[in-house]
Amino acid sequence: MLAVQKARPDPNGPKVQAKRDQILDAAVAAFRKKGYAGTSIEDISRQLHLTKGSLYYYFHDKEDILFACHERSLDHLLSVGRAARRRHRGPEAALEELIEKHAEIMVEEFRGTALALEVDALTGPRLKRVVRRRDQYEGILRGVIEEGVRSGAFRPVDSKLAAFAILGAINWMARWYREDGGAHPREIGHFFADLYLRALKSRGRTRP
Repeated sequence: MLAVQKARPDPNGPKVQAKRDQILDAAVAAFRKKGYAGTSIEDISRQLHLTKGSLYYYFHDKEDILFACHERSLDHLLSVGRAARRRHRGPEAALEELIEKHAEIMVEEFRGTALALEVDALTGPRLKRVVRRRDQYEGILRGVIEEGVRSGAFRPVDSKLAAFAILGAINWMARWYREDGGAHPREIGHFFADLYLRALKSRGRTRP
């Protein structure tokens, strides 16, 4: 009799994607405790009670996991950015949504870890792709700011510097955010949005 070979799961199927997401969540938790450099594949597989071999079915190596973490977050950021541009006619409402959603993603996807800042741990095509997609998101943010300046909703500012200031503040949450810190990500996002919108709308003091 011929042995019946068990079919491998569809690599693009929902079960495989769910397991990949579970591995990414465990990886981010491990990165938070030990940092990316200090975390091993064994640390990640141990959290999920998987063998290293099982984990390698879903990811090639640790860098592949890091890359997937960034890809998942960038998928959400770009989706949020494009939706905000479509949904809101006014740049103020669009920027408010962008900042608030970005802050939530920073916590929900990166769990308040320095992983958000560890892009340089990626190499080759992976690094280039993440940088390119981050630039795309920055372009959406800059576009909203420039639209606000043109319409008179925002004071004249350098859109690149303004975008860097906003992104820097939100990304730095990876260094200081703690789940038991008392502030919900939505509250933090609302605070940042209010802070930067006020700054962009302010005309400043007139000199005597």
